[in-house]
Formats: sequence, C-alpha cells, structure tokens
Amino acid sequence: MSFRVRFCRFVKRNVRNQRLICNASGSDSLAENQRNSTGRVTSRRLIKMVVCLLPMSALLILLISTKKGQNAIAQISREGKGLCVNSKLAVDPPVADGLIQQRDVPASQWKTFNSTSQKGLTDRRIFFHETSGTNELKFRQCCAVESAAKNNPDRPVQLFLRPLFIPCHEHLSNHSSNLFHKPLWLDILSNYPNVEAILLNEEHYFAGTPLQRWYDAGKWRKTRHETVHFADYIRFVTMLKGGGLYLDTDVLTLRPFQGDEFRNFLSYDGVAMEAISSGVMHLEAGHWLATAMMRLLAEEYDPTEFAFHGSEAISSLMHKSCGMQEGDPESNACKDIHLLPSRFFFPISRLFAVEKLDRARVMSLKGPGILRRLNTSYGVHTWNIMRNDPADLAINPSIFGALARIHCPMSVARASKFQN
Repeated sequence: MSFRVRFCRFVKRNVRNQRLICNASGSDSLAENQRNSTGRVTSRRLIKMVVCLLPMSALLILLISTKKGQNAIAQISREGKGLCVNSKLAVDPPVADGLIQQRDVPASQWKTFNSTSQKGLTDRRIFFHETSGTNELKFRQCCAVESAAKNNPDRPVQLFLRPLFIPCHEHLSNHSSNLFHKPLWLDILSNYPNVEAILLNEEHYFAGTPLQRWYDAGKWRKTRHETVHFADYIRFVTMLKGGGLYLDTDVLTLRPFQGDEFRNFLSYDGVAMEAISSGVMHLEAGHWLATAMMRLLAEEYDPTEFAFHGSEAISSLMHKSCGMQEGDPESNACKDIHLLPSRFFFPISRLFAVEKLDRARVMSLKGPGILRRLNTSYGVHTWNIMRNDPADLAINPSIFGALARIHCPMSVARASKFQN
C-alpha cells in the first residue's frame, strides 16, 4: 500500500474521530464550566480547537500537494512534445534535427531540417549557434550572421537556435497552424537566400553522438555556466554531423572565405600563439578531430569550470595528438589540419576590444591605424564585451559602427529597433 493511500486513510479515520470530539464539546454544562477556572476552560477550548482543525489542515495540505503533483505529472508527460518558439507559439518537434524557420510562413509549415541529408553542402557551410534559449538575436549577433551571408553569397549560412526556455506545456493548446513567428532578426536575415534559421530538436540532435550520455545526464543544466557549456559542446555535434566553418556570434565577417586556407583549420586567438580558439574553425565532415574533441569533452566535463571546455580543451588535444607547442605553429605534426595566425580573425585582443572598436572614433588618430590593421583580416572577433547601444551607431561613429555599416547594412538600418 502506497504512502499516499495510507495517509489518506489515516486522515479520514482521524476526521471521523475528531468530529465526535468536536460535536461533544457542547456537552460541557454551564455548571461544569463555572466550577473550572477561566484559565482552564480557555485552555481546554484551545486544545479542542487545535484538535478539530488539525485533520482538516492535513487534508487541505494533501489536496494542495496532490494538485501540485498532478500539475508536475502533466508537465512531465508533455515535456519533449513541443518546441517553444515564443510565449504564444509552441510547435510539434519533427522526427529530425530541427525545423527551418521561414518569414511569413506558419510555424506548422516550416521545413524539416535533417543534417544527414545535407552532405555535399555542409563542408562549405558557415554555421552559428545561439544557445541562450531566448530564440532571439541581439543586434551584434544579427550583424555577425548577416556579414557572413553578405560576404559569402555562394556559401550556405546556417543559424541554429534553441527552443525558448519557458513552460512550453502551457501553450501546447494553442495550435500553431495560424500563428507566425516574426522577430526582427528573422525579417532581416530572410533577405539573404543563403541563410537558414533552424530551431533545434535537441534530444534528437544529440542522440547517437558521443555526447548523448552527457546531454541526457543533465549535469550541465544545473551549473551557472549552463549556456556557455552547452555552446562549447553543441558546436562539435554540428561539426560531426556534417562539418563546416563555425563562427561565434560575435565574429564580424569582413571578406569572403575563399581558398584552401579556410579548410580544416584552427586559429590562434592572439599574437603570442599561446592558445587555440574554439570560436572560429573549419573541419570537414568525418574529421577525426571533431570525434576526438567530443570524446574528450564527454570524459572531462567539469560543471565548475568556465573556460576549459572551449579553448583550453582544444589546445590540450592539439598538444596531445599533434605535438603542438605554445608559440610554435611549426610544431604541429598533424598534416590534415593547419593553424591560422591571429590576424585572420583575432586582430584585436580581448583586453582592448572595447577601447579600439567601440570607443575609438573613425576620425581620431587611432581610427585610421586600426582600419588599416584590419585590411589583412577576414573577420574580427569582438569578444562579446562591446558596450555601445545599437542606437548609438548613427550618432557615435565607432570603428565597429563603420565596419557594420559596410558588412551588415540591413541590421544597421534597423539597429534602433533592437534591444541592447
């Protein structure tokens, strides 16, 4: 017999007993009350009141907990049956990797995305991951995707997004057939025919990969670094599923990625060549490094670490597998992967990103020197720490603003409508 059943019987039995006590309370005669002191009578009545109310309180608590339990069961039973796009729109997840979101198309008619059917194209694709779970892009993120698409019109650009983190089960009753998803970023990026925005079916996406057990265990969900860790891990799932050129959403593309130097590469993140970045890289489909990284990440996951699972992990793997030494690109013994110097994507160090890109004025003495320095770069990693509000671009022409007007003009034209 379950605890809940035994507890219910206990409450019912005591309710009957206490009802007798409570009903008998009126048998106290006036003479008996007069014989007792006022204090004893008051004490007796208080005790009876507590005895009478106790089972009813227990019953009320039981009913509340049962209701909560039913709600929890209902929530659990529906979990995984809907992808929450926004507070009013939940869509049925496909039996595939995700859904391709389209402007002015009902969510129920979004195309199915299956990475296994993309082979032949994915080595050339450029892809981004937005992992906050808001299913939104900020101005700089939208600008990054637009700049990649604008400068590489012959390459597919894929933006992967997580479903929104809200109680999706509350919205499953709203059928999606007549509901549209019209965020600002999708309206802008839909102008580029080579861009696809993909709402991921996470459970399906990780299934069958070396990181499935890590994903299912869910320790990463309970850490304060959850978003960062998820981002560090999922980029290698996408790489394994088809290859391509991965860019962080704070990388502004400056020119086309053409030539063999942009195939099977990693990049140093500074002139000292101390570490390799996991924020910009290309691996072809089936490359051993993607599988090796996933195995390393699965084995070495540490919920308390912030940065290990990115740059530190891939630098460690290159040292172990390819003999790479800090500051010496010639020490790389792996001939099927090469290292790009920092000038390609990291011309500005993290320490000076805000000073040189956000605050430096185009017409200042610093401005022209920085612009000339970027002439040999193919992208600029902005380190996700730049502070200017999008609306400031028109009135406060920073170096970043000058570059953005050239490389993401549609985002700039509507910059004031973005939330910072």
